[in-house]
Amino acid sequence: MKWGIFHGLGELKEQGVITNSALASSHAPDAWQGCTSAVISNVAGESVAGSIKGLLKAQNIPSYSIKSSAQACNVINGYQLPEKLGTDRWAALIAAWDQYHAPCVVVNAGTALTVDALGVNKDGRGIFLGGLIVPGLRLMEQSLTSATADISHTSGRVQYFPTSTGDAIYTGALSAMAGAVNSMLVKLEHHAGQVPCCILSGGDAPLLQDMLVRYQIENMVLAENLVLQGLVLLEKEMGKGA
Repeated sequence: MKWGIFHGLGELKEQGVITNSALASSHAPDAWQGCTSAVISNVAGESVAGSIKGLLKAQNIPSYSIKSSAQACNVINGYQLPEKLGTDRWAALIAAWDQYHAPCVVVNAGTALTVDALGVNKDGRGIFLGGLIVPGLRLMEQSLTSATADISHTSGRVQYFPTSTGDAIYTGALSAMAGAVNSMLVKLEHHAGQVPCCILSGGDAPLLQDMLVRYQIENMVLAENLVLQGLVLLEKEMGKGA
């Protein structure tokens, strides 16, 4: 669970991380004292949701969880069922549009890799065109080592021509992730008629960025707090205070 504290003007004051496995036994961070409200994006299930709300209740902080909608903050949600779009993806798209107001591919490289295309419609608003969900780096590595008898887990590094199993798995996983991003960039460029920006977030974003450089993709930005920033924007639009 990644958390951030913002003041009324939307500036990030402090942030931190609590692993999901430690949530149930954790105490609320001292930095939360004095916060007036909390807005939550949770895609990890009811157990995690209960633990988060328990921490907030201990500090007497009122909270609510966002839901993906058909439109918000001048962004149209093009998902077939808008409410089924992951709230983390929705918040990231909201923040990306607020910052760039231009076609971009919004990437979150975490447990899963999400690669979402954000375009511009005829009236100048942002529109989520669709996206990909791919296993993240660790999931790819784990799937190979757990499902293949002759492959054991060994650390690797990126090589153009891997000559060890560890290097082959590591390079292969990152290459698959970079390929998914590159494919979406090419499609969005064709759709929008201009080179889109690639916005990278998530724990493995720096590793993915290094791999994308090898694809000669230069129009990239690292955005560490994209989801948190999106939550602030959604809260302001909903009139819940900040």
